[in-house]
Amino acid sequence: MDYTSNQQIDQFHTQIKEFIGVYRQVAATYSISENEFWVWQSLITEEGEQTQQKLCSTWSLPKQTVNSIIAHMILKKYVRLEKKPREKTKVIRLTDEGRKYGQAMISPIIQAENRAFAEISSEDFAQMIHVMQKYTELVGNELAKEI
Repeated sequence: MDYTSNQQIDQFHTQIKEFIGVYRQVAATYSISENEFWVWQSLITEEGEQTQQKLCSTWSLPKQTVNSIIAHMILKKYVRLEKKPREKTKVIRLTDEGRKYGQAMISPIIQAENRAFAEISSEDFAQMIHVMQKYTELVGNELAKEI
């Protein structure tokens, strides 16, 4: 193996960990888990109805993890579940208190992300997303061959 490519991969892993660490620190500030943070992120920023299944899919989280997070949020009266007519699916609805709490947590992050985004050209940002998607797909394909 090429030493340079190993160094670059290590640097890439370090950068991912640092990036995730920024959000982990925000979660710690609010005394919540990183996974709960991502659920809040979706509940506050995503358009349309949120379901536990959609949250599992969006954040690659186990169903039990999301179920536990939502159960905890229900106990704190931040959300409620509403059954959709003629469907088994339950929609997650923020209460007024939950919306206030979630927005207080997520709004500063959105503002910081928007300010950071303004410092990067839209072309560079699009390229970063494209490369990350391609790399993730390629690594996944290679691991599928190995495992």
